[in-house]
Amino acid sequence: MDVDVSKDDQWVAYVSYPERVLWRSRVDGSQRLQLSSLPMQAWLPRWSPDGKRIAFAAVVPEEPDRIYVVAADGGRPAQLTTENHYETDPNWSPDQNSLMFGDEPWLESGAVAIHMLDLKTHQVSTLPGSEGLYSPHWSPDGRYVLAMSLDSPKLMLYDFNTHKWAELVSSPAAFPNWSHDGSYIYFNNPYIAEPAVYAYGSATANLSWSRA
Repeated sequence: MDVDVSKDDQWVAYVSYPERVLWRSRVDGSQRLQLSSLPMQAWLPRWSPDGKRIAFAAVVPEEPDRIYVVAADGGRPAQLTTENHYETDPNWSPDQNSLMFGDEPWLESGAVAIHMLDLKTHQVSTLPGSEGLYSPHWSPDGRYVLAMSLDSPKLMLYDFNTHKWAELVSSPAAFPNWSHDGSYIYFNNPYIAEPAVYAYGSATANLSWSRA
């Protein structure tokens, strides 16, 4: 999604179309501020937990898609990586020390996986067992990572405590996201005659899903 609301529900970051320029404003539309400029084209903004920075994916001419961060009060967006990969879906760790991101599955020529960038050391590592997965979503408590499988439209869940992946939803699923408190995972199924949004119960218990 190209809209994201800050944790305190006071601010919104969004991308305008067709220019794909990143903006920030109050939720009522006031205090609007442009955060990126052409020829950069932005998408998938994500607020930092403290509301001071916004991570986003963007492309500039003759360069692959990369991850950037910009101050919520404005300034020059900072490119975070120099790898020659197509990067997308930035997500903040709850302690704001790391950013997780995926490879762009429809543009990346090599194998896709999920990566973590240490914002202090600027070192990039690959999440174990994440080959073939994309669109990562860090849980609000930092324990889990939700991702989609490239070979079939299903949801996978990684547990940092056990260092293992588990299949969460085997039926077709798309556009997953966590609730603010981490108790639910929301996703939809666009492959059926009557598309619907589903809610999946707490990841710390026996998970069950229902039509929301």
